[in-house]
Amino acid sequence: MNTEARPDRDHPRSVTRRVARNTAYLALADVSSKVMVFFFHVLAARRLGVERYGVLSFAFAFTGMLGVLTDLGLGTIATREIARDHGKARPQVNDALTMRLIASVIVIALIALSVNLLRYPAATVRVVYICSVCVLTNAVVSFFCAVFQGFERMELLALNRTIQTAVLVAGAFLLSRGAAGIDRYALLFVIAGVVSVVVAGISAVPLLGRLELSFSFGHWWDVLRASVPIGLATVFTMFYYWIGTTVLSKMASDTAVGSYSAAFRVANGLAFMGFAFSGAVYPLFSRFFASSSERLVRAFELSVKYMAMLALPVAAFATVFGTQVVLLVYGRAYSGAAPVLHLLVWWGAFASLNSLLSYYLISVGRSGLVTAQTGVSLVVNLGLNLVLIPIFGAVGAALALAVSEAAGLVYLAASHSQVPQHARAQSVFSDVLRVVAALVAALLVATGVARWNWVAGLGAGLLAYVAFLVATRALSSQDMKMLRPLLGGGEPA
Repeated sequence: MNTEARPDRDHPRSVTRRVARNTAYLALADVSSKVMVFFFHVLAARRLGVERYGVLSFAFAFTGMLGVLTDLGLGTIATREIARDHGKARPQVNDALTMRLIASVIVIALIALSVNLLRYPAATVRVVYICSVCVLTNAVVSFFCAVFQGFERMELLALNRTIQTAVLVAGAFLLSRGAAGIDRYALLFVIAGVVSVVVAGISAVPLLGRLELSFSFGHWWDVLRASVPIGLATVFTMFYYWIGTTVLSKMASDTAVGSYSAAFRVANGLAFMGFAFSGAVYPLFSRFFASSSERLVRAFELSVKYMAMLALPVAAFATVFGTQVVLLVYGRAYSGAAPVLHLLVWWGAFASLNSLLSYYLISVGRSGLVTAQTGVSLVVNLGLNLVLIPIFGAVGAALALAVSEAAGLVYLAASHSQVPQHARAQSVFSDVLRVVAALVAALLVATGVARWNWVAGLGAGLLAYVAFLVATRALSSQDMKMLRPLLGGGEPA
């Protein structure tokens, strides 16, 4: 494997530009796709009503929760290995894509069996059947996106997501013009998935050449030994992300599911920048682990600080202004989603930080710690859902998700002591503390101005936050030089 540092590619200026560019591409992809998917869900929610939208949300959650079984960690491993050596790409993709296709067929059969054994109404079962086709399309598309990430060609990932979600929105507009049942909204997701597969396949050809199915079972075993711990982590994560929706549908009502899902869409959309940043730095971590320990540690320390700057203010300001956002977007029929959002935005902040820490552990060969963390979060989430949902409904499910993600963050932070000595960061606590201090001061400004107008309060708070970051030296002059490419100011010095 080629592990030599490449001076031109790994020069600080090149690294900063590339991370900034890839973060921008991923953020653009995430923003455009989340905005359009969010718009789709708003149109569907208003068109179908809370109860029928709850049925559609359950179908997405149920198929998504079981569909994660197709992952097997193959995409994450592919990103890591391709980032280290592009020559590994084609054989790795051939093997992994074959395994994913086989796993998808098995999972679709499992979904059909499970939804019938659970004795859901016939109309709900029919919607689940339609949505289960997305398991296959998502398995293919998500793997190609992992390949694009390994090549650090995030613009291809952005293109794919944008086209897929554009199909969704165009279809939602057409459905809004006439009578449309739940089935048609589900079928629209299938159509968008098929289009996405075609676009991803065409985009991958220049990078990989001709692809073919591979049944090298000996090599499959070698790949699975590395990927299964990450696959288990992904399964655990998706289960505790979506199990609240499933438990709600059984222990509460479709109305509760609708309120929870509406709030989750907002919270997930607000967390876009944190997830984009994690995805952009993961290939960098993977390559530096093989070439430069000093750069690896420095990149991680800076990444934690920047992630705190991005994730924490989103959660804090959304807690203060979440009610106004829900009423503005969904209308008063979804007023019950506001307290749910106040909790789920903290899930988004913790999940963003966890994604960064998890990628770092995977890049330095400690994926087992990520598996353990997600297992802890799953157990906490399931236990809290069973206790809190009968009492608090959708709010209980949101609290369970936020607490389970926070428990995972504590576990990952404590697990850093098990990172190899040469890859271990010294301390990032003081930087994060400065970010928190700046945020508290900015919130005081925001709540003061919001007494007159909440939009003005939000704007004043965000401006104050940036000013306090500079005042507390959480954002230094060196940081501004590093971030200048992202802000459109040219190269760093």
